[in-house]
Amino acid sequence: MESEAIVPSQSNYKLVTIRDVARLAGVSPITASRALNKSHLVKPETRKKVEAAAAELKFIGNSAAGSLSNKRSNMVGIVVPTLSNSIFADTIQSITSRLMPEGFQVLIGSNEYCLQREEDIIRTFISHRADALILTGHTHTKVAEELIGQYQIPTVEIWNISEHSKHICVGMSNYQAAFEMTSFLISRGYKKIGYIGGILKNNDRSQDRMRGYREALEKHGRPFDPNLARESRYEFGSGAAAMQSLLTKSHGIDCVFASSDIIAFGALMECHRNDIKIPQNIALAGFDNTAIGAIYKPALTTISVPRQRIGLKAAEITLQLINGEDDIQKLNDLGFDLKVRDTT
Repeated sequence: MESEAIVPSQSNYKLVTIRDVARLAGVSPITASRALNKSHLVKPETRKKVEAAAAELKFIGNSAAGSLSNKRSNMVGIVVPTLSNSIFADTIQSITSRLMPEGFQVLIGSNEYCLQREEDIIRTFISHRADALILTGHTHTKVAEELIGQYQIPTVEIWNISEHSKHICVGMSNYQAAFEMTSFLISRGYKKIGYIGGILKNNDRSQDRMRGYREALEKHGRPFDPNLARESRYEFGSGAAAMQSLLTKSHGIDCVFASSDIIAFGALMECHRNDIKIPQNIALAGFDNTAIGAIYKPALTTISVPRQRIGLKAAEITLQLINGEDDIQKLNDLGFDLKVRDTT
């Protein structure tokens, strides 16, 4: 039986008001308001007391002038790791194309792979009374989760699926995709497969891809060798540097699996600089199926992620949540495809 998400009801928001803050701080509402707006009319010790009360209650001021807590703002907040990577742009465009005809505008925030920054963005979205949130991945700060729960914001997570998530997920299994790619490379006869993954800290997609790589090796009787694994930012230069490190310190590698096409192309450029032929000397695989991977020669073997469909499905579920529907499947796995091309 499919699990269902617990869907918050917007009509039951329990918003913390300035009066609540004033009561806890032992001051008048006008003094509390002045203190939080840094007015010079408020003594420093009073301001500290008010700020402490606001922090304890997780108070967020209403930046949407005239907005009432039980009315819609017709805004949906989206948080992605970066705006410099076209894969997330595709997802955002799909979300927007579905929401705008329904009268919704989107607020877009980039957390630059920083959970604290994501928390700050969520606070801003809540202050503008966003009707719903669409977040990338299922790893968030404790405070961010508390804010979502306290303000009962309908929330959808994209780009990964997890039984452990507190919210509805739309995406694919990053673990399974990495597991199948690694298994495929082993089936091709490669003996020493290096791995260049994203930064693991606070990134569930990178963690799942690394886990898929490791467990595929172990399933095929190949122990994981940490000397063959590198972490990299999702940049061409970082991918090249990681590849250089593998070539220098890991003699005998005959294949590299990069957890993004950007990293893979950085690795490819480093191989070109060292007169290493792909795939004759070293095979190479990526993840994401960016457009350049299909048209470049040699064309890149990669995992194709349904990023447009992820956006459309996430938007559809967001509209259902805003409209109070509760019969929604929690895990929405849209799958992936393994694209076999020239580099393997």
